[in-house]
Amino acid sequence: MLRGDPVMLRLLMVTVLLGACSRAAELSGRVTGVEGKPVASARVTVAGVPATTVTAANGLFRLTGLPAGLIRLSVAAQGYFESRDIQVDPAEEPSIEIRLTEAGTLEQSIVVTGTSTPHLLVDAPVRTELVSHELTEALVKRTLGEALTATVPGLRIENNCSNCGFSAIRLNGLEGPYTQILEDGLPTLSGVSTVYGLDQIPTEFLEQLEVVKGGNSALYGPNAVAGVINLVRRQPRENFFQIDGLSGWQRGRPEQQTGAAAQLIALPGGLSGDFYFRSIRKTHIDRDRDGFTELPRRDLRAGGVSLYRKFFDGQATLAFGGSAGSEFRRGGSQLDARPEDTYVTEQIQSLRRAGFARFQHAATPATFYSLNASYSHFVRDSYYGAGFDPNAYGVTRNPLFASDAQIGHQLGRHTLLGGFQYWSERVDDRIPAYDRRFDSRFTNRGLYVQDEYRIRPNLVVVGGARGDRSNIVNGWVWSPRANVRYGIGQNWNLRAGVSTGFRAPAIFDEDLHVAAVGGEGFLIAPAPGLRKERSLSFSGSLDYNAQINGKRIQLGAGFFHTSLRDNFQLREAERDGFRLFERVNGAGSYVRGVEFSGNVQVNRRVGLRGGATFQLARFRQPEPQFGSLRFFRTPNAYGFAAVDLDLPGGLDIITSGDFTGRMVVPHFAGYIESDRLARSQRFAVFNVIASRTWELTDRRSIRLFAAALNLTDDYQRDFDQGPNRDSRYIYGPAQMRQVNLGVTLRF
Repeated sequence: MLRGDPVMLRLLMVTVLLGACSRAAELSGRVTGVEGKPVASARVTVAGVPATTVTAANGLFRLTGLPAGLIRLSVAAQGYFESRDIQVDPAEEPSIEIRLTEAGTLEQSIVVTGTSTPHLLVDAPVRTELVSHELTEALVKRTLGEALTATVPGLRIENNCSNCGFSAIRLNGLEGPYTQILEDGLPTLSGVSTVYGLDQIPTEFLEQLEVVKGGNSALYGPNAVAGVINLVRRQPRENFFQIDGLSGWQRGRPEQQTGAAAQLIALPGGLSGDFYFRSIRKTHIDRDRDGFTELPRRDLRAGGVSLYRKFFDGQATLAFGGSAGSEFRRGGSQLDARPEDTYVTEQIQSLRRAGFARFQHAATPATFYSLNASYSHFVRDSYYGAGFDPNAYGVTRNPLFASDAQIGHQLGRHTLLGGFQYWSERVDDRIPAYDRRFDSRFTNRGLYVQDEYRIRPNLVVVGGARGDRSNIVNGWVWSPRANVRYGIGQNWNLRAGVSTGFRAPAIFDEDLHVAAVGGEGFLIAPAPGLRKERSLSFSGSLDYNAQINGKRIQLGAGFFHTSLRDNFQLREAERDGFRLFERVNGAGSYVRGVEFSGNVQVNRRVGLRGGATFQLARFRQPEPQFGSLRFFRTPNAYGFAAVDLDLPGGLDIITSGDFTGRMVVPHFAGYIESDRLARSQRFAVFNVIASRTWELTDRRSIRLFAAALNLTDDYQRDFDQGPNRDSRYIYGPAQMRQVNLGVTLRF
C-alpha cells in the first residue's frame, strides 16, 4: 500500500521511533459522586490518546502507558461528568480523587467522530451532537430513523414514498446521499442498503449516535458533505439481560414489537459480549381509503453480536462481530393479490448480513494505532410495477468491503494522526421491465493526515487533509479542513471551522428505488459525463455550559454555510414506457442558516430540551424540472422542544413537540393534469410518554410505559388517489396518530 510512497514510510518510521523513546507515566485514583460514594463503571479517558479504563465497584481506577506532561483527564458516568488537567511524570505515580458533578439530563460523554480521537463532549475541538442510548430508551425509539427524529437540531427524517415507505435523512437542508453514515468510523452502509436502512437498524447495540455537521471528507471521504452520523457500539460493562414488548395502534391499525439485549463480561477465552435482537411488525395504512397505501406493511427481524477481548495488560482491544437483518415490506393496492395482479405494487424482500473486526493498541505511551475492517452483503428481491405488469420483478446484490488503518502519535502538544482507508462496493441491479441491467464496481482509496495542536488547555487547533482516488473520478481529490476551539473561562466554548467535501458520481439510494407516477415507473439514473460535486463549508458556534444554583444549563447557537459546485440535479429524459430522470451537474447551490439548542435541568424533577434551525437553501440558477430556486422538501424553519418530568412516586413523563415549516414539493402528473410545484402545509407533532420503573433488586427492574404519538394527528391532507397517483408526493411527519403500550424487563 505504501511501497511507492517513501515520504509516508519515513513519517511512520519516525513516529514509531519517537514513540519507542518515550517513557510511560501512570495515574491511579478514585471516583466518587456528589455524596462521596464510589461510582462504578465510570469511563476514564485521556484526551488525544486511547488510554481508557472503567472504574471498579469501589470507584478505583488505574491508567498506564500515559505520555509525560500535562494531560486532559475526562470522567463520564450515567448522570455525572468531570474534566480536568493533570500533570503526570514517569518518575512517580500520582493518586487523585475525582468527585463528579451531577449532570442531570445533560449528556456529557466521550465522543470520537469529529477528530477520530476521544474527547469529552464539551471539550471536543469539532462540535459534536449526541443522541445517547439512555435517551433512545426513555423515548422508546427502537430504530435508527426513530432515534434521529426530533433529537438533533438541523436533522430531519422524511418519508419519500407512499408505496414502500422509503425514508431518508436531511441534514442542514441537504438530502440523504450528502450524509455519510458510519459504524464505529467505517462507511458500512451502501447506497442500496440506505434505501431502507434507517428503518432496519435497531438501537439496542448503540452506546450513542454522534452527529458532526459540515464537510467531513478530510477524514471520512466521499459523501461526507452535509456531515457524518457515527453509530458507536457499546462495550460490555456489566452482566444483564433485557427483554421488551410493545403493542400499538397507528391510526387504529395494530403493530407489535419485541426485543432482547444482553451483555456478558466473562465469556470463555477472556471475551465479553453484547447481544441484541429486534422484531417489528407493522400493518399497512390506507388513510384516505382509496385502496392505495400511505404506509406499507412491514415485517422486520434483525439482530447481532459484538465480542471484545483485551490484550497486553489492557493496552489493546480486539472487537469483532456480526449482524443480520431480514425485512419484508409491501405497499400499493390489493395487498393480498400477486404483485402482477394489482394496479400498483412495491414489494421488497431484503436481507443484509454484515461482519466487522477492529484492533486498537496503545503501542507506547505516545503511539497508538488501529486496524478496522467490515464486510456486508445486501440482497433485495423486488417488484416495482404498475398496471398489472408481469415483468417488474427484479433482484439486487450489493456486497461492500471497507477497511481503515490508522496510526497516531502524541508529540508534545501535538497529536498527529494518519491513515489509509479503502472501500469497494459492487452494485448488481436487474429489473427487466425497465431495461435496467446495472452491474458495476466502485472503489475508493483515501490517505489522510491530521494535526491536533493543543496550544493551551483552552485553545485547540485541528488541521488536516485527505486525498481520495476513486475509479470513477479522474485524478486525486484533495479535501482539506481546519477547526479551532477556544474556551472562554470555565463555561463558554467558541468553535469555528472550514471544511470541504465531495460526492463522486456513483449510484445513490434514490437511483435504486422505482417510484410509481401516473401509472408508470419513475426512474433516476446518472447522465453520461456526470462530474463529481464539491462543497465548501463554514461553521461557527458558541456554547455555554454551567451549573447555577444547582441547575445545569447548556445553551448553544451556531451558523453554517455550505456552498456546492457542480451540484447534482434531475433533468427529464426521453424514454418509452416509463419516466426517466437523469442526474446532471447544475450551476451551483448553497445552504446557509443559524441554529439554536438548549438543555436545562430546572431542578431535580424538571428538564427542558430543544433545538431550532432557520435556513435558506437555494440553487444559483433555476433547476431544470420546475424552474425553482428553492431546494425541494426543505423547510426554512424547523425544530423540536421537550419537557422531561420526574414526578413523585417514580413516574416519568416526557412531553415533546416536533415542528416543520412550509416546503416546496414536486408533484408529478397522473392524478393531477400536469406537473407542478406544490407548497406544503406546516406541521406540529405532539407526543407524550409516561413510564414507571420498579427496582425489584439491585439488578432486576421492570418498566411499564405508554406513549401517545402525534396526538393531534397532524399529517398530510392532499394525497393523490387511485392507480395514477404520484407515490413520491408524500411529505411531512412519517407517523400518524399512534398509541403504544409496553413493558421492559431487566435482570
